[in-house]
Amino acid sequence: MYIVVVEEVTRTIFISAAEASADMHAAKLIHQLRKEPENVQCEGLGGEAMAAAGCKLLENLVNRSAMLTHAIGQVFFYRKLLGRVKRHFAQNPPDVVVAIDSPAWNFHVALAAKKVGIPVLYYIAPQLWAWGVWRIGKLQSRVDTLACILPFEESWFRERGIEAQYVGHPLFDDEQEISSPGPWSEISREFPTVALLPGSRKHEIQQLWKPMQEIAKNIQKEFPQARFLTSVSSETNEILLRRNVEESLAVDIRRTSVEAATRYADLALVASGTATLEVAAQNCPMIILYHVPWLQWHLVGRWLMKTSFLSLVNILADRELAPEFMPFGGRIQEVTDKALSLLQDDDQRQEMRIALRDLVEPILKPGAAAQTAKLVKDLLPVY
Repeated sequence: MYIVVVEEVTRTIFISAAEASADMHAAKLIHQLRKEPENVQCEGLGGEAMAAAGCKLLENLVNRSAMLTHAIGQVFFYRKLLGRVKRHFAQNPPDVVVAIDSPAWNFHVALAAKKVGIPVLYYIAPQLWAWGVWRIGKLQSRVDTLACILPFEESWFRERGIEAQYVGHPLFDDEQEISSPGPWSEISREFPTVALLPGSRKHEIQQLWKPMQEIAKNIQKEFPQARFLTSVSSETNEILLRRNVEESLAVDIRRTSVEAATRYADLALVASGTATLEVAAQNCPMIILYHVPWLQWHLVGRWLMKTSFLSLVNILADRELAPEFMPFGGRIQEVTDKALSLLQDDDQRQEMRIALRDLVEPILKPGAAAQTAKLVKDLLPVY
């Protein structure tokens, strides 16, 4: 009589997340992967959230995250790191590589994996539908499965020969008790309450925080009782904001979420990006700003964009649902005029609230991490 001992195979998932938001999404994915029946271990590139979820980090990239020209000084670091990643894949190949967002970096990671036969899942599809359509061939050759977070993306990428699946938006992976009291619930309902949201990246804050306060001061001239508040996600950003608060303006700064900051707001001035979806989820009227140098925009930016609108909320709505100033270009008076127009018109604000509610309702469903974990499982080799 023979006794067959079947050893449990440990599956290794390599995850690459270069920014703080991707790090948080990766951590949720790791928790879901560990719910699967396979014995899974995770390794890769990311930040503290991934490490806390049990991922072995080869390098902490979150502290080095940058965008566009702000990344130029780190070219040599990333080139050296890519060499380390290639050697790691050759010597200790994982079963699957999961690349999360940040195509400027993760396209290289995906290519390195594919060259040695490792399947690749890309989570948070690069927005090639907005710009960079010519990169579709690169995506086709480097990715086995694409996890999309916006409803229209699945068909858009499938039509271009990429295996894609809509998994939901990770911003809404956690159930939110909208009816429960928030951090600002104790504030008396003075009208207007305006949220100033200059973004989470240092260069966004440097470019938008001062102009937003100038706009706030202009609003205060018409509404002396106006309240201004902002939320920050890190101690570093809180220090940066507090150091640069206008002495003549009272801004309530708290370490909390965009959702909390806009739940009780009558209007938000918000930097373009995923934060606009968080504001929309609270049905909060908004004006969207994004700073890019005029010369850079006219020489390069406007020729790259393939969508009629630039902000995510308006792209999804396929109309200017929320006023967008992109590029902002320091147009303080124009933004002020638009803000006052909204604050002085209850019907206009209510119409925007209803339109925002209808826009985000289809994506306000948790499950992105769980759905993505299933896609990862499908790519695991069969032993």
